[in-house]
Amino acid sequence: MLRNPFGIALVVYYLFMAIVGMLVPDDILKSYAWAREFSDFMAGIVPQIDQVTALNIKPDVNRFYFSVLWAGSPVLLVIVCLMLLDGKQRRFATMWTTPFAKMIWPMFFGLITVVAFLKVNWLADPQIRLSIFSFGTPLGRALLAQVFVLGPIFFGPGVLIWIAGWITGYIPRNIERSRNV
Repeated sequence: MLRNPFGIALVVYYLFMAIVGMLVPDDILKSYAWAREFSDFMAGIVPQIDQVTALNIKPDVNRFYFSVLWAGSPVLLVIVCLMLLDGKQRRFATMWTTPFAKMIWPMFFGLITVVAFLKVNWLADPQIRLSIFSFGTPLGRALLAQVFVLGPIFFGPGVLIWIAGWITGYIPRNIERSRNV
């Protein structure tokens, strides 16, 4: 992954958002009207933000942080898609040459991950220590809470591109080509 420029961009994006998560002040929504308006705007687009706020673990910080994460998600989506399509250029990249029967379960898992991470209340409970650490501490928010946005953005395009690869016949042609080599 670190030999691929898009993999490096993914790591840089993650680390940048981790730093943002660690630096968000506790009173961000009370002190800055623009932050409150921005968070409300993003929550109107992404229901997950209200679900994170409803956990009532540092609600102001998490509301703003998840708003920033989702505002940055188009950049992440472009990086992930470019990384997947760059893998398409490599002749023996796994996703593009693996038979349907072997890839259906990872892709099914990816689809379930997308749905599960979009519904925070399925995976997070304010009484569980992991949830308290993930949403209540700067380090946990920086390292773990990001997964609730990274999961759908990372797996969603993979599932869609994989399905498109089978529908268009690109993946079956690659499987046939790899058998003939």
